[in-house]
Amino acid sequence: MNHNISVILLGAGFSKRFKSNQLKQNIIIKNKSLLDHSRDFFAKYFDTSKIYLVVNNKVKIKNIRKNEKVLLGASSRLESLREAMRYIYNDNLQTTFTMIHDIARPVININDIKKLINSFKPNIDGSALGYPITNALKEVDKKNINYNLYRSDLWASFTPQIFKTNILYKSIINTNRSKSNVDDDIELLMINNFKCTIIKSSPDNIKATYIDDIKVIEKLL
Repeated sequence: MNHNISVILLGAGFSKRFKSNQLKQNIIIKNKSLLDHSRDFFAKYFDTSKIYLVVNNKVKIKNIRKNEKVLLGASSRLESLREAMRYIYNDNLQTTFTMIHDIARPVININDIKKLINSFKPNIDGSALGYPITNALKEVDKKNINYNLYRSDLWASFTPQIFKTNILYKSIINTNRSKSNVDDDIELLMINNFKCTIIKSSPDNIKATYIDDIKVIEKLL
């Protein structure tokens, strides 16, 4: 794949919603850890790219490849990404584009990523994979439904997401540390008024958030 793209795999979280004695990054699915499903995918299709694994110290990583660099993440997504980009810039390793992927999404489709890359235009600063919301949406408080949310024009955003590296870095630097609860990296650009798009992806791009998700992922892999 394009040598002008670096890849950041985010996996520093401690899986509070996963409700397991085992960190979800280390969960074995079909003889491979959740992390390694993403690692192997990007090793295959981005073999000329630099790949940064941003994890916590409890994530198990074996046989680090020559184009991989392991970085210690932080307590929030924003701070983990800040640490990764600081390392990249301090060592002058930045490429034209940076792709970010959550390792909790192991069902990755190369055709989706090709669409994402090919759709990127000079006037666009960032782009995400996503899927239009098709289910009815409710706002819920302690399982009590407060009201209905209209799904027209609403999309779920996925990863991978791709960015102009300089714009991503600028967005991270300019975003206040108090915004530690950003949902994804496209949000960082939106906070800073950069132009972003979304590309329709396969609906199989499921995120392992709850332990029940593992059974679904196993069927898809």
